[in-house]
Amino acid sequence: MKNIVSTINLPEKMVSRIKVLLPEAEYEYISSKEISAEERGRAEIFITYGTDMTESHVEEFKNLKWIMVMSAGLEMMPLDKLDGVLITNATGIHKIQMTEYTIGLILSYYKGFNQLSEDQKAGHWRENAFTAELYGRQVHILGTGSIGSHLAQVLSAFGVDTVGYNTDGRAVEGFRRTHTLDGLMRHIGEADILINILPSTEATTGLLTVEHFHEMKDDSVFVNIGRGDIAPDEVLIEVLEEEIIGHLILDVFNEEPLDSDSPFYKYDNITVTPHASSKTGGYIERAFDIFEHNLQHMGDTGKMENVIDINKGY
Repeated sequence: MKNIVSTINLPEKMVSRIKVLLPEAEYEYISSKEISAEERGRAEIFITYGTDMTESHVEEFKNLKWIMVMSAGLEMMPLDKLDGVLITNATGIHKIQMTEYTIGLILSYYKGFNQLSEDQKAGHWRENAFTAELYGRQVHILGTGSIGSHLAQVLSAFGVDTVGYNTDGRAVEGFRRTHTLDGLMRHIGEADILINILPSTEATTGLLTVEHFHEMKDDSVFVNIGRGDIAPDEVLIEVLEEEIIGHLILDVFNEEPLDSDSPFYKYDNITVTPHASSKTGGYIERAFDIFEHNLQHMGDTGKMENVIDINKGY
């Protein structure tokens, strides 16, 4: 394999690192808006964020052997049409920035930083400013992969009791205990904070219902940094409208970007951020490190990282 087509504009230093490992490589960058059938046809290795390859494009990739998705999400990829193509992704690169972002949002809510910022702008000294603590709270995390485990370990430093959910209830580092996802309804009422980090799969789409939120504590908080389709919009709007729980912190949505007149902007019991939890300067470097490692072991999938099982979708 030597023809590498990328819809991500890799820095020159990364292109140079490719040439060191694969001197015969022919690398070309084409933006996702401009890539043609001819350029797709040349690609033996395709580097993408996973949002610019549709089912109608698959036949145009006549020589495709390997797709490197420089993100974790695969829900927009036509996986069922890519039998025989090696697919790897960048799972595991998000744990640092997404942990920092999530804890920042949670602390901002419990410490009332937004209100204190507004007070500062208004020149107002708030007498007896009162904030809440994370210490002693119970945090339930949907998804115990690299992000969930890292987040749980950092939260533990705040004196938080961490509970994780995965498919089989297996023990994972960072969590004091774990449950199966099937057991969520039985335990969700214990959570002060529920955080979703699950990927989008057939099993996770629409997982959370209004009934789940009714089982939660009145003052609990739901944080979603995973995928928007964990709950339908109508469920979340009902939770907000009826104030079923204390607060929602949402970084991901079913439809993005949100329209300026989105109902999510009209409530006071929600914090909205623009799918920003993983976006830092270190993102592309960590993703490329995985690609570079896999390029080094090309031909031996047993040594490659993050090889995707098409049937499972991850």
